[in-house]
Amino acid sequence: MYNFLIFLIYLIHPIYISTSQIIIFNNIAEVEIKIFRDDLEDDLRLFFNKSISIDNDTKLQNASSEIDSYIKNKFELRIDDSKIKLSGFKYNLINDLVEISCSFDYEGDINEINIINNILFGVYEIQKNVVFIRVEKQSKSYIFSFSDREKTFIY
Repeated sequence: MYNFLIFLIYLIHPIYISTSQIIIFNNIAEVEIKIFRDDLEDDLRLFFNKSISIDNDTKLQNASSEIDSYIKNKFELRIDDSKIKLSGFKYNLINDLVEISCSFDYEGDINEINIINNILFGVYEIQKNVVFIRVEKQSKSYIFSFSDREKTFIY
């Protein structure tokens, strides 16, 4: 009975979550962000003050420059006080999920990684953004919320 009630609550109340994965291994640095399509459309509408539909692959590719700007504005990554410039954005629509992949250049030792994650907080205060980081063989994670949007990871 308890499991049924929990299931019913999830049906009634939507969950707002995105995930980001940062992998730095052998001087290869990649970021992968996954966001529900309808949530991203809602925040893009607020961010650009116009309706942007990304419900198929063609529309997703046509909106790529807007999504690039949005991600660069809402997701900030610093390594040892150097702001990282994300580039090489690629998009994939998997059912109702938008997968955004990009890369960045970084070589050398890492002492700390600072992340400011504002993805979807413009539209949903109950949003949660989960970040997974893997630097060489060390893995860390964190859950960002509306009131907690910045985290520094020490290595």
